[in-house]
Amino acid sequence: MGVFQIKITKNHETPCEGDENNKKNPEKMETCYFCNKKFDINKDDSSHYKYGKYPMCDYCSRFYGFYD
Repeated sequence: MGVFQIKITKNHETPCEGDENNKKNPEKMETCYFCNKKFDINKDDSSHYKYGKYPMCDYCSRFYGFYD
């Protein structure tokens, strides 16, 4: 399990885990060319651009075996 930090601002508690990672890799939503599912291409999984042009989600990448 990761370590959670709590940031208190104006009487609200917000978990701060991953704040540093979000600055390096902002969320970039794409639609999979094969299954039309919306996904974050910057996530640490097998999602990628096929031939540098067509977004491919993690599920399709693993199912079709292009990226593993």
